[in-house]
Amino acid sequence: MATLNGIVRFSGKVGDLIFYRSGKKDVVRRKSGTHQLSENSKKSAKDFGEASRNAAYIRKAFAPMVKDYGYGDLASRLTKRLTSVFKTIPNSTAGSKKLLEGNLKLIEGFEFNADTRLDRLLIRQPKVSWLPDGLIELELPKIEMKHLVKTVIQADAFVMQVMVFNWNVHDGDYEILKVNDLKVAFSQVHFPGAKLHVPVVQQGDRIVLLAIGICYLQDQFRKEDRRYFACQISHCYHIKDGVEVVFVEPIKEKVVPIEEAQSGLSWELGAL
Repeated sequence: MATLNGIVRFSGKVGDLIFYRSGKKDVVRRKSGTHQLSENSKKSAKDFGEASRNAAYIRKAFAPMVKDYGYGDLASRLTKRLTSVFKTIPNSTAGSKKLLEGNLKLIEGFEFNADTRLDRLLIRQPKVSWLPDGLIELELPKIEMKHLVKTVIQADAFVMQVMVFNWNVHDGDYEILKVNDLKVAFSQVHFPGAKLHVPVVQQGDRIVLLAIGICYLQDQFRKEDRRYFACQISHCYHIKDGVEVVFVEPIKEKVVPIEEAQSGLSWELGAL
């Protein structure tokens, strides 16, 4: 943008230049031109849109936990995490990448509350196992309370929440499984142990996400200090007809440098 200092004033457009008055100054700027994206940029934009769409789908599935635990621009952070999954997919499919083709394990550890990680509060996380009869098993051992969760001043109890999102990405079929809250009073010195079985549909090509949250109660009311609540997508699986599909990192071709022929005289080794 330039400022006109002459006596003659202009207003309107002359070619690519636009003249107008801003406050007490006469200014001129160049008309912005249309920018044509390259083919690679178009493909990247399409893949980013697909990552954003999947992130929005996951946010909607875990809406109750997003509401209770989300803090610190959760939407953009989750989109960024999904984008990192798409980056593990070979560029040969750029423009048509699908979430299932990437390393879904990168979603694990995503925190709903950007300020507090789950492991800062839940010292001993549940052991998660797949059972052959279509069940996900979560198991907490018998343990002293101080080794299970972090104690918080004036907190009477803690609440653990679990949700499972089971999603067939091909036909859009899904199930959202909300588990009843596990409420434990701090008056107990020892945690008695607990086990949970979650039945999930396993037929088809599916992404199964498990989220675990924890918060504290004081006089039956939740403590709203964001230092004292956390939620994490702790496990993510690609399940195909009941069998977990393990992501295999694509083999990257090694570029072998071509040695240039040396000029001049060379030693002949072993000539004696």
